[in-house]
Amino acid sequence: MENVKKLFRCISLLLLYVGLGTAWASAETVRGTVVDDTGEPLIGVSVLLQGTSQGIATDLDGQYSLNVPNLKTAVLNFSYVGMVSQEVKVNGRSVVDVTMKSDSEVLDEVVVVGYGQQKKASVVGAITQTSGEVLERAAGIHDISNALTGNLPGVITEQSSGMPGEESAQITIRGASSWNNSSPLVLVDGIERDMNSVDVSSVQSISVLKDASATAVYGVKGANGVILITTKRGEEGKAKIDVSFTATMKSASKLPNKMDSYDALRVRNTAVLHELALMPSSWEYMTPYAVMDKYRNPASLEESERYPNVDWQDYLFRDNAMAYNGSVTIGGGTKFVRYFAAIDFVHEGDLFRELDGGRGYQTGFGYNRINARSNLDFSLTPTTVFKVNIAGSSGQKRSPWPATGSNFDQANWNDQQMWAGAYTTPPDAFLPIYSDGSFGFYPQFRSQVANSAELLMTGGSFKTTQTRINTDFVLEQKLDFITK
Repeated sequence: MENVKKLFRCISLLLLYVGLGTAWASAETVRGTVVDDTGEPLIGVSVLLQGTSQGIATDLDGQYSLNVPNLKTAVLNFSYVGMVSQEVKVNGRSVVDVTMKSDSEVLDEVVVVGYGQQKKASVVGAITQTSGEVLERAAGIHDISNALTGNLPGVITEQSSGMPGEESAQITIRGASSWNNSSPLVLVDGIERDMNSVDVSSVQSISVLKDASATAVYGVKGANGVILITTKRGEEGKAKIDVSFTATMKSASKLPNKMDSYDALRVRNTAVLHELALMPSSWEYMTPYAVMDKYRNPASLEESERYPNVDWQDYLFRDNAMAYNGSVTIGGGTKFVRYFAAIDFVHEGDLFRELDGGRGYQTGFGYNRINARSNLDFSLTPTTVFKVNIAGSSGQKRSPWPATGSNFDQANWNDQQMWAGAYTTPPDAFLPIYSDGSFGFYPQFRSQVANSAELLMTGGSFKTTQTRINTDFVLEQKLDFITK
């Protein structure tokens, strides 16, 4: 029996050695050097065995070494940033040297700069660029400043308000450079314009000048950086029509979610019981449970008005608000004239409920805007182009009547009282409006405990309409016959 076991062990070891020898023999090595078109070694070139996840990167001398199952059938993929990727068949060779060529498409990419256009390879200033296609990925965002968020390095966007019509973000480039004003200069097709006058669907590209090159071209106005917006233009060919529509549901990001009257009084009773030993006089603040029950379960209209239990958050706000954005663009042209036209509509709903004060106007907030744009290019001669750009924008913002000043200011304490009820007014203070039509108030501290419903229903409605029409004419003449 012992001899049989020894024989079995010997056979097992023999098979193991044979298997290892076969596996070792089947692994073949291919090595080589990767250089650029000037002969310089390339560091970090990715060398991947096609059809597998097996790969390696070149070392400091541009060299690599990779195990492959079969030199005759192996195919290697070489890739490097700024170079044209290559697919190389080994064909039985153990040494495969590769010369990689520059990717001319990347270097020939056109970048809009302060004084015209340049190839990306020749740009030496701090310039970043994004396209309209990238901005349109942010579905439901109609404002360009918000669409830029996270798309351009060094560009910081900060949104301080969610009120309809005031959702534009504050843009700073490479941080704030002044306490007073750090806003960059915005140019639309080379003309200083408001960024809100352009819809996202009309943008071809956006370039941001971030260093001293902006000041060199635009002077002091470019000290905080320059944003260059290039709108789309027509191309020769059949008319191309694009239609888009988005609907966005918005809700409050955070609300206080206060206790109701019953729970608040129960917590106060508990606090009183814990401090009776130190302050026996606290007993007068105790609320009997029979009285507390009337806040939740009033037996009559009189009791419901005498023992109010108001959920101010639910009374003032909807669960959500809807925003809509629709746009239609058309572009095309012939050899002589090329055209592009766009129209878009924006509607932003209100989180405030519409409270009827019987005064004939709509309460709360709202915003509607319509933009229209038309770009025409006339090829007068092979070297002369006449451009006509026409753009119009009309927006109407609705808000409660401001307590002071000419605009509703959410930073103003008096204007804040419109929604203060959801945050500070106790649920048992008073009803928003009583059965006889009178508004509730707190006698002892009337100026400090606001009835937000009363302010909305009686404060008035304030509408701001802003209309813009911009037209510019450009004559472009190529001077190749002089410069060549």
